[in-house]
Amino acid sequence: MAKEYIKIWKQNYGEIPKDSDGRTYEIHHIDGNHSNNCIENLNCISIKEHYDIHYKNGDYGACVMIARRMHMPPDYISKIQTGVKRPGVGGVKKGTVSWNKGMSGYKINLTEEGKKRKIEATKRNSKISDTDAVKIRSDFVHKVEIINPDIGKIKQNGKMFTYERAFCVEYSKKYNVTEQYIFRILRGQSKNV
Repeated sequence: MAKEYIKIWKQNYGEIPKDSDGRTYEIHHIDGNHSNNCIENLNCISIKEHYDIHYKNGDYGACVMIARRMHMPPDYISKIQTGVKRPGVGGVKKGTVSWNKGMSGYKINLTEEGKKRKIEATKRNSKISDTDAVKIRSDFVHKVEIINPDIGKIKQNGKMFTYERAFCVEYSKKYNVTEQYIFRILRGQSKNV
């Protein structure tokens, strides 16, 4: 039975390609959260790229699983699992910001080919036109009136409900996309200006 994120990728982009060695590309969760199967959070990359991303980020537990799928020698896999290469619980480096604390601690290290594929996939799968993205950014900069009684209040999670959050909520409904998608447009992480 296919995993949910694989089904989502196939529904949006079709079959997953194979590399020159006949190995199927893998679906990588950009923010490190495996329960966030939003298409904007998924990236199809070669198994080698997938291994390199996790290794560079110090996620040695994931490296071990990927190394097994790559059929690396057992002694190499043992080296990943032992000593200083696995300092924390789950194999994540101490001080690494967890996925639910923002993307700043999780770096994406793609090859140039991987970056080009990601940009092309984003353009193909875009739900909002470039014109609409410019309008969304303009509306945000000009502080278009958003009627929401919660703006400025402290929510249950202890954080203040900001104008930016209210804007993302309102415009996600208007354009029938996720709040995160609108947030990424505002931050310039999705859609070029």
